[in-house]
Formats: sequence, C-alpha cells, structure tokens
Amino acid sequence: MDKASIRQIYQNAYDLLSHVSPSTLTLARVAGTLLVYRVQDTEAQEVEWFHTQVKQCLNSEEVEELIESISRTDAL
Repeated sequence: MDKASIRQIYQNAYDLLSHVSPSTLTLARVAGTLLVYRVQDTEAQEVEWFHTQVKQCLNSEEVEELIESISRTDAL
C-alpha cells in the first residue's frame, strides 16, 4: 500500500471517531479494521455497516466492544 492509501484509511478512522474522544489505541484499532476490510476487498455494504456502527457508539469503550464483537465473529 502506498502512503496516500494509508493516510486515507487513518483519516477515515479519525473522521469516524470524531464524535468521541478516542484513545490512540482505539483509533489504531479502527484504522486496522478498515485496513483489513480494504486488503480483503470486503463488500461495500459490510464496510458501510461498520461505519454506521462506529458512528452510533457513544464512547471509546463501545467502539472497543464493537471491534471485539467483530473479532469474535470472524474467529468462529
């Protein structure tokens, strides 16, 4: 991946979390999730679902729980 793509993913994660005060780790985890979606060429509907879910979270803890729930589902 080129630097522009990485910056775009980071900016997207930052924008998704603009309504909460995310920790650095939460921001990194959201960016990491978006990176995995891009690398795996995930369907646009699934990516949009993730965006919607993150935007509905009221704080960083809820974002972390969302990411954990996705990780558990993927592991199954």
